[in-house]
Amino acid sequence: MIAKWEELSRDQIAAINKDKAIVLFPTAATEQHGPHLPVGTDHLILKELTDRFVAQAEYPGEADIIFAPQMPIGKSNEHMDFAGTLTFKAQTYYALIYDVVASICHHGFKKLILFNSHGGNTDMMNLISRDIRIDFGIDVFVFDWWFTPFWRKCLDKVQESGMYGVFHACELETSLMLAARPELVKMELAVDEDPAECFMGDKYVTVFGPINAGWRTKDVTKSGVIGAPTFATAEKGEVLFDYAVKELVNIISEIEKINY
Repeated sequence: MIAKWEELSRDQIAAINKDKAIVLFPTAATEQHGPHLPVGTDHLILKELTDRFVAQAEYPGEADIIFAPQMPIGKSNEHMDFAGTLTFKAQTYYALIYDVVASICHHGFKKLILFNSHGGNTDMMNLISRDIRIDFGIDVFVFDWWFTPFWRKCLDKVQESGMYGVFHACELETSLMLAARPELVKMELAVDEDPAECFMGDKYVTVFGPINAGWRTKDVTKSGVIGAPTFATAEKGEVLFDYAVKELVNIISEIEKINY
């Protein structure tokens, strides 16, 4: 079974084999994405991928796959200089995630994937995953598609922009939104912008590391965009979504086999 938690009855959830089931907890954000994308971009993309996975995926394993309700607001204080951004403080966000996971564990589930679509949440996911493991004794994994190679295999085939073309409100996110919710995308307002010069080039301190700076978004970009959304197309978005559904099947299949 592949299902959404909120669409199951209490008796259906009670009947799930908790020793084999895998719960994915989707976490996203509500924040500015330049002049051309809605502030809900992160959670709209994650919702679309979840919906497509539930409707289309053929999962070969024995585990039931349950998507917990999405948390559509995250830690986005770096974007608060731009209108529309909503954020939790780190302490609040930690407590919210922890309490939801505690509820999932209370009902007997033993394997959890923190399923994150916002780069500002990444550090929290990695930190809290260890606390969840220690406090609840469950197997916990972080699937974060920012600052990981997740999209790389597909981007190598479809990306047309340069080194900084995929980062925020970029060729990737705009293509995904053109496939998922085209009526919300204003391509006539799309602008391409590289990061501020101090974060670029063959140096130690760049937006890709290896030395990371504590920055707010307006330190890095004037438009709120870091990347090249003008290269985006709905066709690329469809290719990226198809890839993501298949790759998520592979990821979950591997996680199902791991017990530690």
